[in-house]
Amino acid sequence: MGKGALVKYMLLFLALALLLFSGWEGYLYIHDNFTSSAASQVTKPVVVRSTAHGFENEDRVVSRRSTVQYKRPDFEAGIVFPEWAPDGYGTKWQQQLPTIQAQTGARWMEMTVLLSQATPNSTQVRTNQSAPTPQAFASGIKAAREQGYHVFVVPLMGVDSPADQWAGTIQFSNYQDEAQWFDSYWRTYQPYVEAAAQNGADQLAIATEMVILQQSAPATLWNTLISRIHSVFPGTLTYDMDWSSLGPAPPSWMSNPLLAVIGISEYIQLANDRTRVDPREIPGLWKTVVKTALDNFSLQVGKSLIISEIGYRNTADALYHPWARYSTGSPPDSEEQAAACDAALINVIPDKRIVGIFFWGWDGVEGFKLSGQPAALAVLNKWYTSPQS
Repeated sequence: MGKGALVKYMLLFLALALLLFSGWEGYLYIHDNFTSSAASQVTKPVVVRSTAHGFENEDRVVSRRSTVQYKRPDFEAGIVFPEWAPDGYGTKWQQQLPTIQAQTGARWMEMTVLLSQATPNSTQVRTNQSAPTPQAFASGIKAAREQGYHVFVVPLMGVDSPADQWAGTIQFSNYQDEAQWFDSYWRTYQPYVEAAAQNGADQLAIATEMVILQQSAPATLWNTLISRIHSVFPGTLTYDMDWSSLGPAPPSWMSNPLLAVIGISEYIQLANDRTRVDPREIPGLWKTVVKTALDNFSLQVGKSLIISEIGYRNTADALYHPWARYSTGSPPDSEEQAAACDAALINVIPDKRIVGIFFWGWDGVEGFKLSGQPAALAVLNKWYTSPQS
């Protein structure tokens, strides 16, 4: 090889090396700057965009969530997606997680586990036959986290007899029975608390809607339960009240500093009969009746609130007995359902005393189902992907 040819090859080699180095350096610059700038943003796709022909397929929608600078970046924009089987939160449930993001823009996922007891006076709490196993529950939490969701774990309590009883009826006549119940409750709930801690759940409720017990049981028993859960779960703790408890003064144990926020299951009636309410009137009703009650309680308890559960039926009488799963004589009305959800968000998003909201629910919730409904596609998506949220 001649000297001239050798020089040419050496120059070519240097040029290629410089090009490769510059390209890699450019990649690192772009990647590092994108990662650091996105650290405070939501980075998971996608949102559904309305068109003249309905809603675009989620696979063809450009992500906005990766670029939205939320006005309230820590606001818990959530949805509840419960499962009612020992193998719940498995593959079928997990496959719907991207669709929920696409349709609603939700950034938080509430996962429930159903516990139960024989009667309102039973001191023995057990895992309900419809509850997921701790292993299945752990798998669901991990999958939701991998999809970019924050996870909120909530225990629900059922009472087997009499029929249709709930956690709010649980009560005892003496301290010994109360103490036995709290011990049994903790032993039953503990495997799920451990699963939540080990798989990265962000927030956990210590209990839900114990209307009588939250007032009647000694504060020492409640504070012991809070300490036990805190010893296992390092994330945010809350207690989920029923809306009917907004009137009385909060019990002293709700001031426990380990409870960062107080949750509310919000099913306050806005109509006194089955008459359909004009959608234009619902935001004002919601402000007068619901927002006022929530803000007043927040001042009383001295803590921020999350609406840990809220839902409206897909019926014309959605605002009458809104806690009922079905209407006995009202036709389907997706517009009324959407308008009720919109009224809640109109009032909640600007309210700094309320730091999150979770809609019941995506699927498996009978008349409250949001999957594929305008309430999800148009209303939740609008608010949850807006820079105002």
